Amino acid sequence: MSEKKELVEKARRLGRQYLRKYGGCAPATLMAVADTLDLRVGDELFKAMTGFSSFAGVCGNVCGGRAAMGLRYGVGLEDFVKNPERGSLSFAKLMTVAKALREKFAEEYGGYLCDEVQTKLFGKCVMPTSPEELEAFSKMDPEKLQVFYEKCGSVTENAAGWTVATILEMDEK
Repeated sequence: MSEKKELVEKARRLGRQYLRKYGGCAPATLMAVADTLDLRVGDELFKAMTGFSSFAGVCGNVCGGRAAMGLRYGVGLEDFVKNPERGSLSFAKLMTVAKALREKFAEEYGGYLCDEVQTKLFGKCVMPTSPEELEAFSKMDPEKLQVFYEKCGSVTENAAGWTVATILEMDEK
């Protein structure tokens, strides 16, 4: 197996494991990619990513993948202020890889919004949207909860693998 395929498979494996470990798809995808490609994730970024698993818009897996892409190709604030041209080049590269990830989601799940992905997986959006629904979700039958994590784990697995593959393809250019 080629090194690229090994890295993609590692990211996929970690993505599935990390969904349960970190409790949310955004930090799980970010950490799977980061651990695969040796990207440094600080506490503040990790903390921020937990807010993207809130089922309020774009799938958290897409957000986690894009955050990893930002770690790989982004420019820090100080560098951006000193050299805006470098920041513009960074944005161009990020837009290219982010578009590729978004297109993979649209192809596989019919979109990249959480509701669209869940509708593809479950026939409807099943995530809680109120405190009462969250409480009921947390008390869900363990077998049903296992099915939820299995299906959502496959999305996290795909997102981590697609993100690593997209980054490695961009690195080759």
